[in-house]
Amino acid sequence: MPVKGAYEVTSLRQLQRYHHSTLNTFSDGETLVEAIHRRPGIYGPNPIAYLSLLARRPTLTLGDMDEALINDRSLVRATAFRGSLFLLASEDYPLYFRALYDTLSSTGMSRLRSEGFDEEALKRFGERLRGVGFSMPKSDADVIAVLFPGKERRPGTDVERTILRKLCDIGVLIRTTTKGWKGNQFNYALADQWMPESALTVEQVENSRVDVVRRYLRCYGPARLEDAAWWTGLQVAEVRRVFEVLGREVVKFPVDGLGEGLVTLREVADQTRKGAGAVERILFLPLWDAYALGWRDRTRVVEPRFAPWVYDPAGNTTSIIVEEGRCIGLWQFRDSDSIAIEFHIFEPHANRLNAVRIAAEQHANQLAVVAGAREVRVIERALPAALADRPAASFLWPLGKEPVFRISDNDYDNPMDRRERQPNVLRSKFLDDERLVRPADEARDAAHERPSLRVGGAKPVLKANVEKPVPAVAGEVKGKQITVRVAAPKPKVAAALPSKKPAATRAPVPKKPAKKAGKKR
Repeated sequence: MPVKGAYEVTSLRQLQRYHHSTLNTFSDGETLVEAIHRRPGIYGPNPIAYLSLLARRPTLTLGDMDEALINDRSLVRATAFRGSLFLLASEDYPLYFRALYDTLSSTGMSRLRSEGFDEEALKRFGERLRGVGFSMPKSDADVIAVLFPGKERRPGTDVERTILRKLCDIGVLIRTTTKGWKGNQFNYALADQWMPESALTVEQVENSRVDVVRRYLRCYGPARLEDAAWWTGLQVAEVRRVFEVLGREVVKFPVDGLGEGLVTLREVADQTRKGAGAVERILFLPLWDAYALGWRDRTRVVEPRFAPWVYDPAGNTTSIIVEEGRCIGLWQFRDSDSIAIEFHIFEPHANRLNAVRIAAEQHANQLAVVAGAREVRVIERALPAALADRPAASFLWPLGKEPVFRISDNDYDNPMDRRERQPNVLRSKFLDDERLVRPADEARDAAHERPSLRVGGAKPVLKANVEKPVPAVAGEVKGKQITVRVAAPKPKVAAALPSKKPAATRAPVPKKPAKKAGKKR
């Protein structure tokens, strides 16, 4: 791979601050569409898409997203990198479609072939839908009714869902409206009618791949060839050819602590080395966020000893708290009549407790407005076992599914569970065993050794150091915000038993006088 030129070694902290100010922050002068265009990789399913955007632009409303997705149609949800669903600028979708078509068209086909549906069957389904020519979005049930009219035998629900997804992958259908900000049961429209100005064709594939990798390096560089291959979903050999085509556009960019092989675009190298303006805002990024999944090597996101709590063995990332580009903790939220944000700060960053609590309260209030919740709760929790030591899909509940307080039956609801049933969960391993450097027992011990609530004017929050703390005994209510205090569990004291005196020293027990027998009347 010919790479011309090189820069001096840059510190990891400087690189983290740079990406925090560019990748994790939208500038005031950017429109929503421009911001997504410049930062490819925003995950598409609800509510993750909105949460990722809200973290970067706190003033964002659901109406802003609907305006771009439905009215202007300047944004689109489409399958792209790694065969997953992403939020893309509509003007960029044809480029990604051309570059990634080989992967998009083949993913999931083995399942359909086993059910008797091959590429020719998908082609017939596309012709049938275009023959109907519906102008308004249709529900999934209505689309399936067109594909299998009358008494024609229908496959199972999972197969039907896979067929709809494949029709989107090959450019026949587009996902449009959905019910609610957390729902993923999309309505569908014909792509050529929903986006008449965007031609989804498979032409100039090699040039399109060069442009996709160039955009990746511009946003996520410096990165390795393996990072670009993993992120795009292309083969390593294909990305190597792209790097050769880029030639002098690419320059070596070493970073202290990240090893060899890092490169970036020459056009952004100087800016990356100088860094950008400091952004002190603490971000609450959802699972599968673009920043946490920007590189195959995640050392730049989180310290290796805490990686087992952020990434599961298959590579799924959980919800993280990020400050200046570093993951300093975990968070999750429960959605019912109230919004409950639960968080944990990793031990090296324990001095940031007060700042994180304030940021969590602000974020909870923003979510309460969106969800229509009447109150919010902010709770600090202990660090549970690593994700590898817990059941599958534990990354949805990084701090544990069992609530600290049981307010209602909805306290087990996690909005992240309400995603479209599709193979978005990563299943190929990427973490090596040497990354699992901190046993779960040590993590629990460290969590118990953490100091209790800080003093000095900070509002108290719950610190759940035990698996099942005692019920709350006090609380402060301010408007829609609740900060909870929990009474420490009292040690059980054995009841004092009365001492028994010897029989000789016992006082005689007086006998009750016998009742006199009287005549019955």
